[in-house]
Formats: sequence, C-alpha cells, structure tokens
Amino acid sequence: MRGTLTATGIILAALLWYAGSCIIRPFRDCWLCDGRGHHRSKSRRKLSRPCRWCSATGKRLRLGRRAWNRARRVQRQA
Repeated sequence: MRGTLTATGIILAALLWYAGSCIIRPFRDCWLCDGRGHHRSKSRRKLSRPCRWCSATGKRLRLGRRAWNRARRVQRQA
C-alpha cells in the first residue's frame, strides 16, 4: 500500500512539473533542426534550407501545451 502511494505521488509530481513547464515555457526547440530554423547541408558546413517542421522559427509548441489549447478550444465551442 505504501509503495503504491509513493509511486502515485511521484507520478503526480511529474505531471504537475510538466504542466508547469508547459505554462511557463510553451515552446521548445525544434527536434529536427535543433532550434536553428535551418537544416545543414550534407557537407555540414553551411545552413542550406528552412526547416519545414518549425517553419524556420526554430521553436515548436510542446505536446502538453497543444493538448491544453485543444481542450480550451473544445470547451469554448461547447
């Protein structure tokens, strides 16, 4: 019983931490271009083309923030 409460507390703390980080910093670096906004050429010397995943901004909306925005949109439409 005590192990279950400890595991539940750890999971709850992790969820609260992630929710807080989504509120404080809703954007994260793009995983494909590493936040540069452009891909490197095959020779790795220069930036060659804009990243299509982040639209050349270097930032992407976090998954938790995207879910939060979707839930709020559904609630407003109801």
